Amino acid sequence: MAHDSHPSGGDSDEPKSPLWLPALGAALFLLVGIWWVTRTPEPKPPALIDADAAVVTGDAAGGDAGAAPPPPAAEAH
Repeated sequence: MAHDSHPSGGDSDEPKSPLWLPALGAALFLLVGIWWVTRTPEPKPPALIDADAAVVTGDAAGGDAGAAPPPPAAEAH
């Protein structure tokens, strides 16, 4: 081949970025990843905590969890 379409040397027309720029990006990415893993979750508002507790105890409707179910409706003939 007489002419390569991609130069193999450092004679490209694209500007060469300084080495500190990708290092800065990698460091920021790593720091955000560490922060994301080690952060504590925000506390839930009391209304959401009560709703979660009601679902766990089977009291999602707000009634007594140990109460008997209502009797079936009488069918009209």
